[in-house]
Amino acid sequence: MSTSLSHRATNGLTFSAAPPVVNGPLSRPTLVKALLGLILVLVVGVIPLPWMVAVYGALVLLIAMVISPMIGLYAVLSAIPFSPTFGLEDAAFSISAFEPLLLLVILFWLLQGLARKQIELPREGLFGSMALLLALLFLAGGFAESLPLAFKETLKWVLLVLAYVYTRVTIRDEQAARAVLAALFFAGAGQAFMGLVQFAVPLGPPGFAIGPFMRAHGMFGQPNPFAGYLGTIFPIALAMVLIPHPGRFRWIAVGCAAMIGLGIFLSLSRGSWLGLAISLGIMGLVWSPRARRLVPPLIGILALTVVLSILGLLPPAIASRITSVTENFGIFDVRDVPPTSDNFAVVERMAHWQAGWYILRDYPFLGVGPGNYPTAYERYYIPPWREALGHAHNYYLNMAAEAGIPGMLALLLVLGMAFRGLKRRIQATSPSALARGDVALDPPYAPAFTRALALGLLGSLAVFCIHNLFDNLLVHGVGIQIGVLLGLIGGVSHR
Repeated sequence: MSTSLSHRATNGLTFSAAPPVVNGPLSRPTLVKALLGLILVLVVGVIPLPWMVAVYGALVLLIAMVISPMIGLYAVLSAIPFSPTFGLEDAAFSISAFEPLLLLVILFWLLQGLARKQIELPREGLFGSMALLLALLFLAGGFAESLPLAFKETLKWVLLVLAYVYTRVTIRDEQAARAVLAALFFAGAGQAFMGLVQFAVPLGPPGFAIGPFMRAHGMFGQPNPFAGYLGTIFPIALAMVLIPHPGRFRWIAVGCAAMIGLGIFLSLSRGSWLGLAISLGIMGLVWSPRARRLVPPLIGILALTVVLSILGLLPPAIASRITSVTENFGIFDVRDVPPTSDNFAVVERMAHWQAGWYILRDYPFLGVGPGNYPTAYERYYIPPWREALGHAHNYYLNMAAEAGIPGMLALLLVLGMAFRGLKRRIQATSPSALARGDVALDPPYAPAFTRALALGLLGSLAVFCIHNLFDNLLVHGVGIQIGVLLGLIGGVSHR
């Protein structure tokens, strides 16, 4: 064999083949190993001992994400409820582990797509409505008084859309969907268990005390977003309990659903209780004729609970949570209702609704900018409710105040497209549609799993929509989780 280098000409240019790599003492693989060893020695020598476990865990996770970005998605879902938030006061900004984690997942996914010369994006109305909402948020942010706050709020929706896109194009079979759901269930059950400990010990600020107990709040800092987070998981876990699955997945769903349901109850969050009750009723109406017969008894139980609360026949801690809502249900002027210990939370929420309405009245087209409700609140608050709580306690009104009527309509369009996709998927798995065989599901899950997942997502989205009537659930990374759930909806097409 000749030892000279081979040559070939193309378009007048001459290329030389590289000489073969010799695996000697200074070969390329040896140099790479030496460099990695040097980096490891530096890490061991520089990082303090208490941080070693975290650093090595992060390195292992990073390597695993390079191999399979999907592992990063499991880590993101686990980090959402447990990751502490680090604030940057000067920038009015904060960051948690799930934000850089998701960006790394997207980066590795894009790199893999570029290597294969194939990057897929969803082609459906839900993605288009999200793009419209993002465009309006960027436009409104350009006129915001506080650009850091506008960037922070817009970033939430950017991460939500990225989570949706990644989930939609990568979860292509039932096994992958079950793995994502298992990560979601375990994270929710772990957070609910933390709430159980807080309730029983008790652990938490004095304002959360209910007699000898403490309202469960987990790592969210407040019972309402804690319960709202769990409420977006419980309907899916319940739906997975009702159908058979291979392996241990069904028992995972049973145990996690029980723990998550207990966590929601111990939060004593009225908005979450209402949202969950309505979502379960919707699921019952859609599931089957047999399940539909359970809805009237559920309504009867709710009505009986309200009556017993009014008559004082329930424990005072629970009765006061219910009667304070029924006594002040509806829209009222907070200037006409003196606050008491029983109605304080309801009146305070209405004060923020009124301030949000006044902001919308003055800025109907582009609002005051994403995340700038607290900044504008200083000019619109109703005495004595001077303290801005970060949002209007109604996310739809909050979106209208910050992005104008177009922004609120775009938000409703996103939710409408999501419900439309779920409706089509549920209809496609009805017995009559399966018998005709005239539709194709994307991804092509088994019909029983598809129907259960769609019904669970329907209940989850209902909880999200109802809870946002009284609060803002897009906090602490819950928006990323909502993006993942929207990505699991899938599509339906006629053959």
